[in-house]
Formats: sequence, structure tokens, C-alpha cells
Amino acid sequence: MGLSDRPRSLHPVTPRRFVALDLETVPDEELVSAVDGEPARPYPEKLRRLLDERRSRSGGRTDFLPIPFHRPVVACTVEAEERDGVVRVVDASTWTDRAGDEAAFLRRTWQRIAGRTLVSFHGRGFDMPVLEMRSLKLGIPAPRWFQGARAEGAEDHLDLIELLSNGRASPAAPLDLYAKLVGLPGKGEVAGPDVHALYAAGALDRIAAYCMTDVVQTWLLFLRYRLVEGTLTRDGHDASVASVRHDLPAIARRSLPPAEASHLDRWMDRSAPFFGDPAPARQAR
Repeated sequence: MGLSDRPRSLHPVTPRRFVALDLETVPDEELVSAVDGEPARPYPEKLRRLLDERRSRSGGRTDFLPIPFHRPVVACTVEAEERDGVVRVVDASTWTDRAGDEAAFLRRTWQRIAGRTLVSFHGRGFDMPVLEMRSLKLGIPAPRWFQGARAEGAEDHLDLIELLSNGRASPAAPLDLYAKLVGLPGKGEVAGPDVHALYAAGALDRIAAYCMTDVVQTWLLFLRYRLVEGTLTRDGHDASVASVRHDLPAIARRSLPPAEASHLDRWMDRSAPFFGDPAPARQAR
């Protein structure tokens, strides 16, 4: 056998890595006060005046504040690896501003995203611009993000709201509606407009639990979309969904606060029909 006939050594294929991300925010107290310009005015009154102004300018349609006003108070991620046609969950994490040090949170987030495919729901329009504005405020460099997934034409950020609406060619719907369309529970007792009141009441655990179920539903919708577009086979899709059902709860119990892990367990039980379970099946602890 000649040299050219020798069998080539097989090198392991590096798995494709994903991170699904969601943020929950409240108004930036410092910026609200700076815009108000009256130091003696109580903060709730400053915020009320700002929201009233936004509502008036929109003709009563919305009081949603521009991106620079949004300060993250909770961030949740689910990470996964794709190998041999199956995408398995490998990690989950939650950050709340109870831990403080927003600058450190931003650095870790940019590091976590680097080299991975980001999956979001409305991430191009909200979550990532919020992280960019907070990095702008605090002077946190994110060169790999700006030169990578954010760059024009990059394919390392998959925003489901764009995928499901064909690049906004058709009207986009809320995550809650897409989730219910495929048989997921959608939003529970907490929704986005509730976050500010919950934060004021100190209920960060409830916000984080709500945020985590949003991330999981975003991830499951992404898997279903990949089945439909043909980048996951039926068997690969079903095995990937099974990883969420069976691997994620154990990962959550290792990596999340107990209250959040318990909430995720209950959410899994509520989602039993989606996973094909005949009845809620709680794993032994």
C-alpha cells in the first residue's frame, strides 16, 4: 500500500454549542433621575411622569421605555451541545442583581456567548441591545460580540421572532402565543409587565423562575423550528426534546437556587402533554 493509500486518521468533530438567553429588566434609576432633572422629587413620581410622557407621545398605545432606560435584574441561560444530530442540554444558569456587580455579570455573559450560537426570542430587538447599552454605560468591552454574532450577515445569533415571522414579513406574535401553538404552557402567573412590581416587592426569585421557563420554552420552540426546517431529523428532534425533559431538571437542581429548580420541576409537570408523558412524572430526588 502506498503512502497515498494509507487510511486517514479520524478526528473528533467539535460539537456545535448553543446558548439560549433571556433578560428581565427594570428602569435604570440613575437615568430616570437624570432625565427628570429634579433631585428632590421622589423616584416613584419621577418614573410615573416619565411613563406618562411616553404614553402621551405614543397616543396612549404604550409606555414602553427606550432601550437605554432598561437595567437587567435577572438573566437566565440554557446551554446545549449538538453532536451526531442530537442537541443535548449541558448547563443552565441564573443571575440576579441581588448578587450585585453588574460589570462582572456583563463580562461573564459576553464570555459565555463567545464561540456559541446564541438563541433568543426578540433578542436582536431587546435583550442584546440592553446588554450593549449597559456595557456602554459601564465601559465593558465586547469585541468578540461586535465582530462576530452581531456583525452584518453573521449566523451566530438565531432570533426566533425573526425565524417564525419570516424576517418580519408576516406579523410577529408574542412568545406566549407561539408556545401555546405547539402545546407548551406559555406564560404562567407572571408576565413581563409584572416584573417591575415584583422587583419593587423584592421577589427576585419569582422573576428568575419566570425567566427560566421563558428560556426553556424559547429553546423548545427552536428545536421544533429546526425539525420543520429540516436541520434536525425526527429522531434527532425527539432525542433533543427528551434531553430537556430528563437532563435539565437534574442540571437545574445542581446549578440553580432551590426555589427556581422546584419551580422548573412544576413547570415540567405542567408541560407533560407536550413531552408525551401520560401524566406528570416527577423524578426521584
